Amino acid sequence: MTKAVQVNDNALALAEYKLDGGQVLNNNTVKNYLVRGNGNITDQETLMFIELCKAQHLNPFLNEAYLIKFGTSPANIVVGKDVFVKRANRNEHFEGMRSGIIVERDGNLVEIEGSVKLKKDILIGGWCEVHRNDRKFPIKSSVALEEYSKSQSTWKTMPMVMLKKCAMVTALREAFPEDLQGLYDSCEIKEVPDKLPTKEVVIGKATSEQKRKLLAMAEVKGLYNHEDAKNTEKLEYFCSSNGYDLKDLKFEEVDELLQLLTDYEPVQDIEYTEEPIEEDSGQIEGQQVMDM
Repeated sequence: MTKAVQVNDNALALAEYKLDGGQVLNNNTVKNYLVRGNGNITDQETLMFIELCKAQHLNPFLNEAYLIKFGTSPANIVVGKDVFVKRANRNEHFEGMRSGIIVERDGNLVEIEGSVKLKKDILIGGWCEVHRNDRKFPIKSSVALEEYSKSQSTWKTMPMVMLKKCAMVTALREAFPEDLQGLYDSCEIKEVPDKLPTKEVVIGKATSEQKRKLLAMAEVKGLYNHEDAKNTEKLEYFCSSNGYDLKDLKFEEVDELLQLLTDYEPVQDIEYTEEPIEEDSGQIEGQQVMDM
């Protein structure tokens, strides 16, 4: 082991952050409960996440921060929009903000406050200006649709809301670097889904990522259908038959249940066709019928 690797290992082992809610943020809790996506995070990414949460006083168990990794791509650390707004409101120099969208109308660029446009308007981008009582001019940010759109469902159905959000977090970070430096919202990173879990993470309980894997395996085995997501009757029966409660799964139970699902062989339905019964003529096979 090289000296650099040993130093990093020691730093990770010592990295710990006790949150106001009583939870402890460390290597084990991060890797077991707080990673989103299908990738395996590195020790360095884990350490960076713990140190950022500690420096910025973020509680990832309340979804104030997310550690997201897909495949072998670098991990992304993002926070929710509420974190930006709350931090700004706590700052004594914050005096409000205005935000909206930018459209092209009759060949001119027009800034509209809010997120409503005319049918003939062409959506171009979003804007936000933040006011501080210790600055002569507001801090303003403008963002372009072509640079931020990810073609995800939220961008297809609510592009104006998303652009307004992007402009808002960009302007707030610029206005309050001491409070928001190094923090990014999911809308700013293309590799990160816009919709992130909002349910509180409870240590000891199965995580949302574990449940996702469980449902995926159950669907392969014919015990669940994502198109009828609320119907978990078959999976619940499978779990209860093996001594588990699907609605109250423990963290350590998920791997056991996944193995049971992997080994499970669904019973194939055999189609049975009833053969017609020929009427008995009373004649023995091979017997000649004689005219009387």
